[in-house]
Amino acid sequence: MAFLFCTTGVVFGQGTDLGTIRGTVTDSTGAVIPGATVTVTDTLTNTSRETKTNSQGNYEMLGLKSGTYKVAITAAGMSKTGITDVVLNGSDTVSADAVLKVSAAQETVVVSMEAPAINTEDQTISQTLTNQAVIELPRDSRNVYTFLYLNPNVTQGAFDGEFKFIGAQSYGASFSLDGQRSNGGIFGEPTASQPSLEAVGEINLLTSDFSAEYAGIANIRVSTKRGGADYHGSAFYNNKNSALAAWTLNDKNNAAGFSPNSFQSKYPNPYFNLNDIGGSVGGPVQLLKKTWFFAAYERNYAVAPTQIASSTIPHPSLYTGDFSALNDSAKPVVPAGVTLTPEEMATDTVPVTVTNDDGSTTTTQRFIRIPSRLLNPTVQALINTYYPKIGLSAPINKANGRIPGSYHTILPGHSTQDIGTLRLDHDFSVRDHLYGVYNVSAQVNATLSVVIPFTGLGLTQNDRKNHTVSLSFTHAFRDTVVNEARGGFNRQKLLRHSNTTLEGFLSSIGFDQSDIDAYGSVVGPFALSTFGHPAVNFSSTFTTFANGGRNTFRPLDQNLVTFGDTLTWIVGKHDFRMGGDVVRNAAVDGFALNRGNPRGLMTYLGTGTNPFTHFLLGLSPDRVSYVLQPRPAMDVQNWEHGYFFQDTWKISSRLTVNLGLRYELITPFIDKNDLIANFDPDFVNPTTGQLGRFVIPSTKTLKYLDTRIVKFGYVLAKDSGLGVGRGTVRTDKTDFSPRIGVAYRLGTKSVIRGGYGIYYPTSAAQGIRDPIATNPFNQSITRKGTTSTPIDGWPDASNHGISPITGGAISSGTGGTPAVNVVPFSLHQPRIHQYNATFEREIGWGSAVRFSYLGSTMHGLIAGKDLNELQPTDVPFGTNILDDNGDPAGICDPVSPDPAKNACDISNADFQRYRFPSLGDFVLSFGNYGHAQSNAFQTELKHRFTHGLMFNVAYTYLDQKSTALDTGNSSLGGVTYNQFQPDSDYGIDGYVSRHRFVAYGIYDLPVGKGRQYGSSMSRWGDAVVGGWQTTFNMFAKSGTGFTPFWTCDDCGSLEPGNIGITSLDAVGDFGNSPTFRPVVLSNNFNQKTGDQIWNPAAFGLPSVGPDIFTQAGVAKRNMLWGPGTWGVNLGIHKDFRFSDRVSAQLGADFDNIFNHPLLSPDSDTGGGGGEFAHLGSFVLRVNQTTGALLPLDPADVTHNDDFGRLISSFTQEGIDNRRTVRLRLRITF
Repeated sequence: MAFLFCTTGVVFGQGTDLGTIRGTVTDSTGAVIPGATVTVTDTLTNTSRETKTNSQGNYEMLGLKSGTYKVAITAAGMSKTGITDVVLNGSDTVSADAVLKVSAAQETVVVSMEAPAINTEDQTISQTLTNQAVIELPRDSRNVYTFLYLNPNVTQGAFDGEFKFIGAQSYGASFSLDGQRSNGGIFGEPTASQPSLEAVGEINLLTSDFSAEYAGIANIRVSTKRGGADYHGSAFYNNKNSALAAWTLNDKNNAAGFSPNSFQSKYPNPYFNLNDIGGSVGGPVQLLKKTWFFAAYERNYAVAPTQIASSTIPHPSLYTGDFSALNDSAKPVVPAGVTLTPEEMATDTVPVTVTNDDGSTTTTQRFIRIPSRLLNPTVQALINTYYPKIGLSAPINKANGRIPGSYHTILPGHSTQDIGTLRLDHDFSVRDHLYGVYNVSAQVNATLSVVIPFTGLGLTQNDRKNHTVSLSFTHAFRDTVVNEARGGFNRQKLLRHSNTTLEGFLSSIGFDQSDIDAYGSVVGPFALSTFGHPAVNFSSTFTTFANGGRNTFRPLDQNLVTFGDTLTWIVGKHDFRMGGDVVRNAAVDGFALNRGNPRGLMTYLGTGTNPFTHFLLGLSPDRVSYVLQPRPAMDVQNWEHGYFFQDTWKISSRLTVNLGLRYELITPFIDKNDLIANFDPDFVNPTTGQLGRFVIPSTKTLKYLDTRIVKFGYVLAKDSGLGVGRGTVRTDKTDFSPRIGVAYRLGTKSVIRGGYGIYYPTSAAQGIRDPIATNPFNQSITRKGTTSTPIDGWPDASNHGISPITGGAISSGTGGTPAVNVVPFSLHQPRIHQYNATFEREIGWGSAVRFSYLGSTMHGLIAGKDLNELQPTDVPFGTNILDDNGDPAGICDPVSPDPAKNACDISNADFQRYRFPSLGDFVLSFGNYGHAQSNAFQTELKHRFTHGLMFNVAYTYLDQKSTALDTGNSSLGGVTYNQFQPDSDYGIDGYVSRHRFVAYGIYDLPVGKGRQYGSSMSRWGDAVVGGWQTTFNMFAKSGTGFTPFWTCDDCGSLEPGNIGITSLDAVGDFGNSPTFRPVVLSNNFNQKTGDQIWNPAAFGLPSVGPDIFTQAGVAKRNMLWGPGTWGVNLGIHKDFRFSDRVSAQLGADFDNIFNHPLLSPDSDTGGGGGEFAHLGSFVLRVNQTTGALLPLDPADVTHNDDFGRLISSFTQEGIDNRRTVRLRLRITF
C-alpha cells in the first residue's frame, strides 16, 4: 500500500475553524475504486464518522476539529488499509490517498502518516503553532500573542506587545478566539480576552494572500484545547525574580547618578518577583454520552519596579525658596508688588545687572532666598505631599536650578491576573456537533506613574474584567454538504484612574470648602467628583506638574458580538465555501472627556526660575485654562459585514486553482449621545460668504459642543445634503475583494504557488475618536489676568473663598479659537493589494524549504494635513503684541525678560490670512492621502516535530516605503510634514527592518526511557541522564528608521516660515508639535562616536523663511537607521516519569541568555516625544523694527546631548531587555 498526502491552510480567520481530510482511493493499477468505505476516527474522543468514495474514487470528510485522526479504508475484495497519525491543524485540508491491493484474506495494512511539510494547495503564507510549541518555547510572558513574533511576517510595532505586519501597517488585522472576534472596539487591537496557555490548542496565522473567507490585512486565530475520552491534566508553577536577573542599562545608569537623601540612603534595588501558578484538566463528562470538557485556570501575580526619572525637576532647596546656590544671573527677580523689610532686602536679595541685546543694562533685585513668611502654605503643602523626596545633598546646576543629569528613583508596581477557560464539546449524532467555550479573566495592576516625577501622586490604577463566549454548531446535511453556524460575544470592562479626586486633591493641600467651591464654580461639579488634579506649568525651566493626561479617569470598555455561518459543498472537483460573518463593535472610551484640562491648568510665564518663584509665593498665574462643558465618555458602536464565496478547484492531481470574492461593508461609528462633530470645509454660507460649517448628528450634540463651534455655524447631518448619517461620514459600499491563487505540484516533493488579492483593515473607533469625537468637545478656554479682571492667587491663612483658577478675561488670539479636526465625508478603508510567488520543496528528514517573493501595494492610507497651514513666506505672522481688541499694539519680543507684557500673538489681521479665520491654528484633516509599496524576499527552513526535534528558521529582506507614516495609532496615519508636496516624503515605513531573522525550536535529547537511546536504563539512571529537553527562540534584525527633529522653545503664534499653525510634526507620530526637520549639512551623519551612533554636527537649523520645506538638504522622514539588535531565549528542561501517565518537568527558561542589550528604541524614546532623534531646541527672535523673524542664531540653540546615544535597552519582540531566568515546574497526567 502506498499513500500520498498534502496539507494547506485553507480556512483560518474569523470563518470556520473546522478542517477537512480528503483523498483518492485507487488499486495497484491506478484504477479508482468507487464505493469504498472510509472511516475517520478522532483519536482524542474515539468517535468516528463514515463516508464512501465517489465515482472518481475521491472522498472528503468535512467539519473536523483540530486534532489527530486515523483513517480506515475498506472495499470488497481488497485489503483493509489504516492510516494513523493524520494531524489536522485549524481549518487545514489534509490529503490521505491510499492504494489498495487485491486480497482474498482479511489483510490489514497500517501505515503511520507523516505530517506534511509543504503547502501544495493554495497561495497562502501561513503558520501554525501547536500547544507543544506554546508550552515549551521559552517566551518572556504568558501572553499568547507574543508568539506572533515567531512569524517572519510579524515584527514589533511601536512598543513591545504591538505588531507590525509586513506588507501592511500596524493596524487592521483580524484576531479571533474560537471563532469569536477578539479585536476591534477602540484600537482595533486584540482585547485581553485570552485563554490560559494551558488551554491553547493552537495559534494559526495567515499573513499574506489568504482566501476570501477571511477579514483583515492579516488573520490570527487562537483555538482552545478539547477534552477527550480519557482524563488528562496538568499543574504548573513558574517564577521569575530579580535575584536571578541582570540589571537593565537604565538601572545601572540611574544607580550611577543617584544622590543619597534622608529618605533613601542608596539607590533602591530594582526588585521584581513574577509568579504563575495554575493547571488544567479534561476528559469525558460523566452521565452525558459523547460529551467532553476541558478546563484551565491560572493566576499571574507580580511585583515589579516602576522607573521614575526627570532631568527638569527643581533642586529640593528651591522647594522652600532657597536660591543661594544659584549663580546671581539665575536667581529669580523679586516680583513687583512683593514687599520686603529692609532686613530682608539686605540678607535675602542681591542686585544683579544684566546686559541687554541692544547693549543697555538693567539692574534688578533678585532673591537669594524667599523669606519663610512669604511662602504660600497651600503651595508648600502641594510640594510636600506630591513632589519627590530628594535630599538637599543632591548636586545642583547653578545655571538653572535643576539636578545635573537627572533625578531617578523607583516605585513598586504590582499586578495580579486570574484567567479561566471552560470548553464543552457534544456530539448529538454523527452529523450534529456543538461546542462552547467560556473564557474569563480579571486583572488589577499599577505599573505606571500618574505623573513623572511626582511620586506623591502614586501609580495609575487599572481594573479590568473580560468575558468571552464562543458557540459553534455543525450540521452535515450529507457527506458533501456541511454547515457551521457560530456566534458569541467578547466583553471587556476596564477603568484606568489616578488615586485622588480633584476635590480630594484640593482638600489635601489645605483648600477649605469655600476655596473648593470657588474652584468648582469654574471647572464644574463633574471635574470635582472624578479622579484627577489640576496642572501647573512653569514655562520651560522646570517640569510641569501635569494633570495625569487622558488616563487620570478613563473607562475603556469594549463589547463585540459576532454571528457567522459557513456552508461547505463539494461538487466534483470543486470545494465551494460560502457564508459570512457579522460583527457588532461597541466601545466606551474616556479619552475625550479628559481633553483640554477639565480640572484646570495654571501657567506661570517667564524665564529661568521666575515662574517657579511666583508659584512659591502663591501669586496668581499669568493665565489659566479649563473646559467650558466637559463631555461624557465616548460611547460608540458600528457593524462589520463580510460575505464571501470561495471555490477551491482541484483541476488535476498537480494543479489547484483558488477563486474567491469577498465583500465587506463597515458602517460608520455612531455615538450613543451623538457626541461627534465633523467639519465641511467646502461649504460656503450663501448669506455671509463664510467658508465651512460643522456637521453634527442631532440637536443632542449641542449640549456639549463648544459654544464657539455653535457660533461658527452648524447643520444637522440629515439636513446637510452630504449623504451622511449620525456617523457624519458616508458608508463605503465599494469594498470588493477578489482573490485568486494557483498551486502547481512539481512531482511529489515540490510546488510552485502564488496569488493576488485585495484586503481591507478591520475597523477601530479610535479612527473617529481622535479627529471628530474629541477635538470638537472639551474645548479649552484660556483666561489671562488684566488690571480690571485679575486672576486670584492661592489660598492662605488670611485669604479664603478664592482659587488660582478664578478671575481673568478670556484671551484673544489662538486661545480664543477652537481646535478642529476634519474627516472627509468620503473617507474609505485603505485598500491593500497583496501578491506573492512561492517555491517550496521537501528536502527529506521531515524538512522543507520555502522561497517567496511577497509584494504589497497600498492605496488610500490615512494621513493628516492642516487646512489652515499657510504657504511658507517671509511675511510676518503672529509677531505682534495685542491690545484688548486683538489688534496690534507693537512688535512682540519672545525673549523679553517680561514675556507676559511682550507676548506674541495672532492679530485680527493675521487671522484673516487663514483659510478659516475663526478656527485658528489647528484644523487637521485626516483622509486617504497616503500610499505605500512593499517588496520582500523571504526564505524559510522548517522541520516538523519528528524524532524529538522541531525547528523553524526564516530570513526576510524587506523594502517597504510609504508617504503615510505608520504611527501604531490604530487607523490614524501620521501628519504630513510638507503637505504642499506630500510625495516628497516618500520614505522608509515605520517599524520595518531591511533584514530580519527569526528562529525557534525544540529538541528532546534522545536519551532516556521511551527515547532512542537508553530506553531500558534504570530509574535512577533515567533520573540523571534521561529526559532532557532544550528549547530556543531568537530574532536578529537590522535597525528601523528614525527622523531627526528640532523643537522650538517659544513657538506658538510664531512659527518658522510664518506658516501659522502649531500642528507641524517633523516625525508625524503625534509625539510632539510643533517640531521641525533639520538641514543635512554633510553625509557623515552615521559617524559613530562612543555610544552616539549619529553625528549631530551633520545637521543644521531649519530655515525661518519660505524655503523651510524646500531648501536643499531638508531631512527626510526615517532617514536615520537605528541600531540593529538581536536576542536569544533558551530553555533547559528535565522530565521525570513517575508512571506511564504521570510525569513532571523541572526546568529554567533563560530570557536574553547572553544579556545582550537591545538598544533599538521604542516609539516613546525614538519618536517625536522622545530624546533619541531630538537634536535640541532653538529660540525664535523677532526684528523689533519690521516684525520679521530673524535667522536662527546658534547661540540660542540648546543641544540635546542624548541625540543618537545608546543608553537604554528595550524589550523587543518578546525578549527581555536584560537576562532573566524563569524557573518552571510542570506536572502532567
